[in-house]
Amino acid sequence: MISDTAIPLRFQTAEVGVDWLQCNIECQEGCPVNTNCRGYLMLAAEGRFEEGYILARDPNPVAAICGYVCSAPCEKACRRADID
Repeated sequence: MISDTAIPLRFQTAEVGVDWLQCNIECQEGCPVNTNCRGYLMLAAEGRFEEGYILARDPNPVAAICGYVCSAPCEKACRRADID
């Protein structure tokens, strides 16, 4: 086991809590119904479509309708383009 002192400070990380993640994932915060878009897209990419649908629908019982009428504020709030 490697001790924390053996790892240079710049490579050490701190665990963040769920509250921090919720406040700093801007695309999810940009969604009026707070849909976990990253989560359901990752599930769909893994071929787990039913689980992804359930995750997308959980905070939003009219998810299918939103697909037609949503103006996608999450896309405007997303900062992946700044990272990638």
